[in-house]
Amino acid sequence: MTIKWNREIFLVTLTLFAVLFATFYYGNQYFIEPVKGEADNLSMLVNQQETVLSDYPPSESLLEEVETGYTLTESYLPLNDDSDSAMVALEEHADRDNVTVMSVSRINERQSVEDISDSFVKNTYQAEITSKSPGNFRQLIEQLMNEQRVWNITSFAYEKDGEDTYSGTFTFELFYHMEPTE
Repeated sequence: MTIKWNREIFLVTLTLFAVLFATFYYGNQYFIEPVKGEADNLSMLVNQQETVLSDYPPSESLLEEVETGYTLTESYLPLNDDSDSAMVALEEHADRDNVTVMSVSRINERQSVEDISDSFVKNTYQAEITSKSPGNFRQLIEQLMNEQRVWNITSFAYEKDGEDTYSGTFTFELFYHMEPTE
C-alpha cells in the first residue's frame, strides 16, 4: 500500500510533528528544567557542606569546648527566660537589705536587643518596694548590680510615705538567649 502525498496528508503530518515538538519543548521547559535546576542547587549545597566538613572535621574535643563555654556564660545569660530564679534572687536580696517587695510586674516581654542577634532578647519589669531607710534601697540596687545574671536597672525613684517609711519603684531588664525555632 502506497501513501499518496497529497495536501491533506502533508498538513496532518506537519501538524503531528508540530504537536510532538511543542510537547517536547514545553515538557522540557516546565518539567525537566526545574528538576535539573533543583538538582544542581542540591549538588552545589552538598559540595559546599563536604568542603566545610573536610576543612573543619567534627571532633569531641571541639564539642566539649563549646559546651564548656556555654556553661560558663549560662549563669549571666541563661537559655530561655528563667525569670523565676531572678525573682527569687530579688526577694532574697530584698530580705537581706530590709526591703519589702510589694509587687513585680512585667512591662515588656521578648524585646529584641538592638544591634545583636534576634536570639538575644530581654524582658522589662517594674518593682514596687518599701523600706524604713532609703539607704536600704541603694544597698538592694548595688546587690542586684553585682549579681552574676545581668540586671540592667533603667530607672529608680523613691519618696517618703510617712514618718519612717519610704516607698519606691525601679525598672529593670533581664536578658536571656532563646534557641532559634525552625
